[in-house]
Amino acid sequence: MENILIGWCIAEERSSSIFFRPEQYTLFREKIDFNSKEGVSKCPAVHKVEKNLFIVRSPYTINLRANKDINNKIVIRPVYPFTEIKEEILSSIIKIEPPDFWVSDNKPLIQIKMPYLFFSDKNVWINQLETSPIRANKNWSLIQGRFNIFSWQRPLSFAFQWIDINFDLKIKRGDPLFQVLFDTDEKTNNFILKKVSLHDDLSKRIRECEGVTSLIRNTNQLMQNPREEGIKLIK
Repeated sequence: MENILIGWCIAEERSSSIFFRPEQYTLFREKIDFNSKEGVSKCPAVHKVEKNLFIVRSPYTINLRANKDINNKIVIRPVYPFTEIKEEILSSIIKIEPPDFWVSDNKPLIQIKMPYLFFSDKNVWINQLETSPIRANKNWSLIQGRFNIFSWQRPLSFAFQWIDINFDLKIKRGDPLFQVLFDTDEKTNNFILKKVSLHDDLSKRIRECEGVTSLIRNTNQLMQNPREEGIKLIK
């Protein structure tokens, strides 16, 4: 068994202090009675996932409302004062994807800026996963994804579908937005997160990976290419 170090940082220094530290998932370890000799809390498979699963929380409080105009087009606007982001910078934080990109005509696809960057100096995959429906009014579903954080360094994209536009979309600061699960070819590995400053080599790697998907097709092959030898990102 090997403990593998995962570096993380916020890919933009400006306003980075508002972002929460990723938290290790502890649902069963904290809320299940371990005096019991049976049950899901004793399952080694459950324990293994919890060790390698981390929660990322929202730094923002946002309330969006959808209405249809006279042409039956969906119009999305923030609701104030429940949205804390000032209206003049809201478009730099929240992006409503064009309807042609939506999976369903009545389920808008939205991206919210969440510039978390995870990286490793060993071959590690990150899986960005849906959170459990802890809140009764959770009205969105994550677009999940997976990529290699040794060969590919880019901020995570928090993209999701708005499930029911008849109800406001509400996200509060501190709400769990998504989970990240790390894995390697060796399934017994454990992962330790370390916060790393945004140093020059890391910034260079971000620039090298930025915008590639809009320039060429089949970027999966490119993502498998190892980075330049000798570069260590966790410092």
